[in-house]
Amino acid sequence: MQKLYTREKYLEKWISEIIGFLMAIMVINVSLAVFFRYVLRSSLAWSEELGRYMMVWVGYLGCSLGTKEDSHVGIQMFVDFLPQKFRTIIALLVRIIIDTFLVIIFFESFSHLRTLSIQRSSAMEIPMIIPYLSVTVGVFLMFVFNTIKIVTFFLRPIENKT
Repeated sequence: MQKLYTREKYLEKWISEIIGFLMAIMVINVSLAVFFRYVLRSSLAWSEELGRYMMVWVGYLGCSLGTKEDSHVGIQMFVDFLPQKFRTIIALLVRIIIDTFLVIIFFESFSHLRTLSIQRSSAMEIPMIIPYLSVTVGVFLMFVFNTIKIVTFFLRPIENKT
């Protein structure tokens, strides 16, 4: 159990550092775009595209951290009306449904990646597989964090299951 917790913390730290790096690039990109547009009176053709792709990557990586922290939107009001025994069963069932959905998206994303491997972005001319890979990576990380929650649910003592 301790190894699983340590690896989860390492993965969380790694993702947080990548998000921080991408956010720093976004700030530099926007600052350069503003400087070039309003001071030099010459726009950078690629700045909007870079910002968009960075934001998508940050969004999907952030969603994986949201899954880890259980901070996604949920309908807790209805679950609170149920007895504790049913709350536990529903929480586990919801996690299994989420994992199933994530697996479907993960495998379906590969068909899109095959199609997009030949397409290039309009301004930066990078392969479109790079921005769209964020979906595959983000969904995989969400699956990992959600599965860790399921595994730790079964490894906890019975009296602590909520």
